[in-house]
Amino acid sequence: MNKIINRNSAKLKCVIASRKAKQSRKRKQWIASGFALAMTWLVAIPYLAYGQTGSAPIWLDSDVRSVQYPAETYYTGYAEVRIAAGEGQEKALNRAKQAAVGELSERVRVMVSSEKSSLDISFSGSDMEEQIRSKFVSAVKTASQTEVVGSKVNTYYDAARKTAYAFAYVSKADLTAYYRNQISLYLNKVDGALTSAAELARKGVKVKARKQCEDVIQHFAIVAYSQDLLTAIDGQADDSALQQRRSERLRNELVQTLTDLENSIYVYVECKEVVDGEEVEYIADKLPGLLTDNDCGCNFTTDEENADYVIKVDAYIARCTDAVGGTVFCYADATVSLYNVHTQKTLKPKIPEAKGGWTGKNYVKAGEEAFDELAKKIAEKVIPLLKN
Repeated sequence: MNKIINRNSAKLKCVIASRKAKQSRKRKQWIASGFALAMTWLVAIPYLAYGQTGSAPIWLDSDVRSVQYPAETYYTGYAEVRIAAGEGQEKALNRAKQAAVGELSERVRVMVSSEKSSLDISFSGSDMEEQIRSKFVSAVKTASQTEVVGSKVNTYYDAARKTAYAFAYVSKADLTAYYRNQISLYLNKVDGALTSAAELARKGVKVKARKQCEDVIQHFAIVAYSQDLLTAIDGQADDSALQQRRSERLRNELVQTLTDLENSIYVYVECKEVVDGEEVEYIADKLPGLLTDNDCGCNFTTDEENADYVIKVDAYIARCTDAVGGTVFCYADATVSLYNVHTQKTLKPKIPEAKGGWTGKNYVKAGEEAFDELAKKIAEKVIPLLKN
């Protein structure tokens, strides 16, 4: 019996102790709730009063902005501008808005520029790759100057103080999601453009193929800037977000495509040849073969739009003379221009006079011989220019 009483007594003590603990916790909760409520009213009183006297928003207070939009999760920009003489309220608000967005964008740019990994991307050391890098760096800098996408702006005008206020903000989470999508979007565009460029190159449409590749460089710049921004926001961002391996593979493909285009030169030849007032085609028929036989490293196209170089020849028989025994000598001259489509520069090599002779006073054959020699002299002058 004593054992039973002792056990019941122990249980009773446990119950009492448990009830006391619960009561103690409730008292602490009531005290904490009361304290929190009191603090809420203390904080709210000035803003309630502020709201009653006008429509001034609470974000005008820097402490409120810091609490509601902490630097750990937001980028912000704030501006207040006095209305200028003769300036309307709307214009002043726009100035304040632009200043706030500008401050926000600058904070993001400073943060991203601390990474600078996009500008450190290597394109090896060839002339072609250096050209790509130069365009790429320029495009990245342009991309970094754009305003931050997805930012929101609040504005307020205080008529009594004649002052416009603006507050811009964007969450880091929203920025992260947006630029992750940008990376995927523009890498897909790069992939499609390079496939299209390769197909155009196979068809000999080199100018359009090169244009596709130049557009790709702009896309790469947006990808690189987005990767820098994600890395700056989240130092733990992995390749599933940054897609750096895919970027590198496509960059190598771009370099190879442009190199192939550079090494396969397409030439368009336009000749105007006149003999005794009539147009002939002696040089037009012979010049492509002469250039190929002398290793110009080029192909020929009948479409000027797809050419890397345009050769224009204006040839004519300057004079013909009779010699002893019925032999005739004719002398041919030409002006030649070589236009580089990519550099948009024109070279005009000086072509020596060419001489051709034939017996039996055959002026036609003598003229043909002169044009044959002239074609050789043109090829000799043009080939070094095509190879440089």
